[in-house]
Amino acid sequence: MSVGSVLIGLQASRKDGRGVTSAEFLAPLDIRSGEVEGTRADGGSWASGMVVLAVVRYSGFAHIDTRADAGAQSEAFYAGVVEGFRAAGQFLDRRPTEVVAAIRAAGVSLRLFVDVRMDQDQMELEFPPELLAACGRHGLGVYVISNDIPAAEVLGARQA
Repeated sequence: MSVGSVLIGLQASRKDGRGVTSAEFLAPLDIRSGEVEGTRADGGSWASGMVVLAVVRYSGFAHIDTRADAGAQSEAFYAGVVEGFRAAGQFLDRRPTEVVAAIRAAGVSLRLFVDVRMDQDQMELEFPPELLAACGRHGLGVYVISNDIPAAEVLGARQA
């Protein structure tokens, strides 16, 4: 296996060392129950805030039958990642630009954060146009980070 999961989130931070609070970040977004996978704020100094919009795990597609097509699980996972991106775009589309502007006016920086967890190899990401349009409407940059740990290191850690 190479890719374990992809997390898609709206991340908030400050440059001055103050932590991001629920009142200035989460409350204005008016997040409904079940609309996101999780939230984080009020972590103290230098702590960022996060709205976890989607987490797509490769293991979530273990039920896919690979007897006829060895790549079926991977293809289903990648389709799930694209759906996660679409859901993130829909979340952003439901927020007025004035709300995001007010969060920024309070001194909070925002970005769409994509965290790819993998133990080897590479992953191609397809950002659907509706996600990019939503990010553009809100002036959000897209930041992709990967841990890309070599397979030998992962195997060594598992055996230790």
